[in-house]
Amino acid sequence: MITYRDANSFDIPVLVSLDKELFPYSPWSAGQYREEISAPTRHFVVALDDASSVIGYAGVFAPGGAEADVLTVGVVPQHRGQGIARALMARITQWALDQGSIAMMLEVKTDNVEAISLYETLGYAKLNIRKDYFGTGLDALVMRKELP
Repeated sequence: MITYRDANSFDIPVLVSLDKELFPYSPWSAGQYREEISAPTRHFVVALDDASSVIGYAGVFAPGGAEADVLTVGVVPQHRGQGIARALMARITQWALDQGSIAMMLEVKTDNVEAISLYETLGYAKLNIRKDYFGTGLDALVMRKELP
């Protein structure tokens, strides 16, 4: 059974390792995760498998009264297709709503068809392309969702 909880500082080494695997073109450092997880305007959640191993994670920046920004969403390949990313997105979206956010924004690699499809089913609309956002030749699709 997959369970979810708020991320904490003890998760940082695992998040850094997963980031290197899932996002080798722009992984976050331990210092970046430490700063992000401890900030009051940011919220990170993790998905755990039966062995309590982190198999997915997501983070959001929500300053309140403005647009929230999805910082990261990742699920290890062998656990994809089980609704984990959808559940993580639901949790960070609810947190952003609780902070008074009016919309959600995100950037996703233009070739990440599965993620783009998920975001569209969640109500995100394609806005534009940011050239070289993830590195040279790695463009991002910017997507936005209005919140109720």
